[in-house]
Amino acid sequence: MPNRIPTTRSRRAAARTSLALAALLAFAVPAGARESGIQLAPDSNRYFISKDVGSERWAITYNLGDKTVTGNVFPLDGGAPTFLSCQITRVEQAPNPADAQYFMDCRAAGPCASAPCTDQWGAPSAVGPIPGSFLLPSNTLATNAGNVQPIYNQSCSTSAVCHGKGSSFVVLARDVSWGNTFLVESNGVNGPQGVYIDPFSPDGSYLFRKLLGTGAGELMPYNASPLPPDQIDAIRNWILEGAANN
Repeated sequence: MPNRIPTTRSRRAAARTSLALAALLAFAVPAGARESGIQLAPDSNRYFISKDVGSERWAITYNLGDKTVTGNVFPLDGGAPTFLSCQITRVEQAPNPADAQYFMDCRAAGPCASAPCTDQWGAPSAVGPIPGSFLLPSNTLATNAGNVQPIYNQSCSTSAVCHGKGSSFVVLARDVSWGNTFLVESNGVNGPQGVYIDPFSPDGSYLFRKLLGTGAGELMPYNASPLPPDQIDAIRNWILEGAANN
């Protein structure tokens, strides 16, 4: 006869998660003296998040590559954890990253009693909006999607003339700009000039030096006015904060 314990635990986990998600949506004040924190992974590809939300401790990971949020929710008064698997479906960006609004589809499961761990997860539930301040480090000044990519889009960096397909320059179009620049060695018409984007180091980033006019070759944007100071600052801040694909 099939073991009915996993099914019972899944139902209990789903009930606990419904309450936990409701608390998250309300963005409850952290409980007790336990400290919260967020840390960017060494390779800038995910954020590790540990926060109290109502009566729950959330230990989750925001995976920047596939735009998922996964992890565990622990009751502060003890008991089994709930496991979360969420897919970010939409982000409403804002000039201040803390004000961005994230929307997700989330599924929950209780602990697996024994392998195989099949049919453990509940149906997806729509969650959101979740503020950027919950998923990003405090005082984040710039994100790739919300602040940097719009600058690329406004210049010729995504056009066929300057940075399009067949060009000898790096393509900075949406969905490919980060992969084409993050720790990628430059080797264009000016020869090797180091990596385009060196996380935490604007001075070590050839792309940023080109925007300042201190890198080899023409000032970028090519044949156009230099970027205004606020846009330069946005790209500088994003690199200083780790140049994540956020």
